[in-house]
Amino acid sequence: MGWQLVRNEETEALRGPGASREDSARMVVTGTLGGSVTLPLKWPSGQQVGSVSWTTRSAPVAIASVTLAEAGGPDIFHQAETRYWGRVSVTGQDRSLQISNLSSEDAGSYRAYVNLRRSPVTHTQEYILQVYEQLARPHVTLSSRMGENGHCTFILTCVAESRGGPVTYSWTPLEPWTVVSHGGSVLSVSLRPRDHALMFTCTVQNPVSNSSSYPVSVPHFCAGSGTTVGETVIGTLGESATLHLEFPAGQEVENITWSSRGLLAVLRPGPAGKPVLVVETQGPYSRRLSISHPGYSLQISSLRLQDSGLYRAQITLRTSPMNITKDFTLRVYEKLQEPNITVSSRIMNAGTCFIMLVCSLDQAGEDVQYSWDPHGQGAVMSHGGTTLSISWRSVDSDSYRCTVRNPVSQRSRSFPARPLCSASFLPCSLRKEFLLFGILGALGIKSI
Repeated sequence: MGWQLVRNEETEALRGPGASREDSARMVVTGTLGGSVTLPLKWPSGQQVGSVSWTTRSAPVAIASVTLAEAGGPDIFHQAETRYWGRVSVTGQDRSLQISNLSSEDAGSYRAYVNLRRSPVTHTQEYILQVYEQLARPHVTLSSRMGENGHCTFILTCVAESRGGPVTYSWTPLEPWTVVSHGGSVLSVSLRPRDHALMFTCTVQNPVSNSSSYPVSVPHFCAGSGTTVGETVIGTLGESATLHLEFPAGQEVENITWSSRGLLAVLRPGPAGKPVLVVETQGPYSRRLSISHPGYSLQISSLRLQDSGLYRAQITLRTSPMNITKDFTLRVYEKLQEPNITVSSRIMNAGTCFIMLVCSLDQAGEDVQYSWDPHGQGAVMSHGGTTLSISWRSVDSDSYRCTVRNPVSQRSRSFPARPLCSASFLPCSLRKEFLLFGILGALGIKSI
């Protein structure tokens, strides 16, 4: 919850009959859907307040009022039987108004009337309440086109599910060959054939929350030549994925046929335009298909690795003799487990310990990327980033971390270098005893 002041733009709809003096600014207050928010009240300096009442455009009467006792007795608080009933209270020494269990309908203008003792003057304070929801994790779709110059342009579209309020988009990383458009929700990446694969993350933010997508891998090649390939959808094993379908505005749908290595489903418009599933496969997709509304997007639940592949929607329109076809490539990935680190070491001259670290996964799957941190001067990565060779000295980092990533997850594991290299410098007989007692094993490290 936060607030700020904005310039006052007075409207007749909120003018109270006793308001003879108005503040020069209205305060913007931000709240979270389902949470609480406080409309802070500031009294006129040096003045004694007798009562305060609060109004809003959505209620015909004051939603709450409080009368302050003169001799230190209890205040008298009253709330009208409006939709705010049971959700408003007075808090703090300044008797600010608190609204709980916020809904999107609570957003709007509010006004506090402050009545002074022994004075006909009524001061007003005006507020604008903005209510936002906590953002869910956005999803990113991927498509590509091969240009005449051999460059491959990938289009990443970030989709955030938000029921209200502005959402800002940002991408990481941003490079000179990336272009952001459509309010930041679309990222265009131009790659040449010799460029390596890249991974991008979309972050969405509103005034009360932010959330990031799973990392999305952009391959080093286009899946086609001269034509736009199908939209790539990333799914997680055991979860759901949606193949988002749109068709030209104003067009009337006759039916839609979904297929993938055979017929999946046939849809037709039903009552009130809601799609009806008239044919559904009884194969491996049985009871795992559903249709989102509004629209004809296909959702596949309880994803399996075998679900990866090409999907096609064929749209037949009543208002046009031309059918529309849209292709999708679904890629299902399993969330990665913690990687294993295998190490070996030997003593070098001048007190330097040479270490080779090998990062591996029991079940790697596809599109796994490996990285090491720190990766300082003199360190060499090889074998696709799975191996790190370093010459360690006592002034170097105490540990090195291997991180594995795929488009839906990332996991890390650290290796403490100092204990291993300290053991390496012991005499041979002591080193054998050192290993015998399983010090390395206690660190969770395999030794070659």
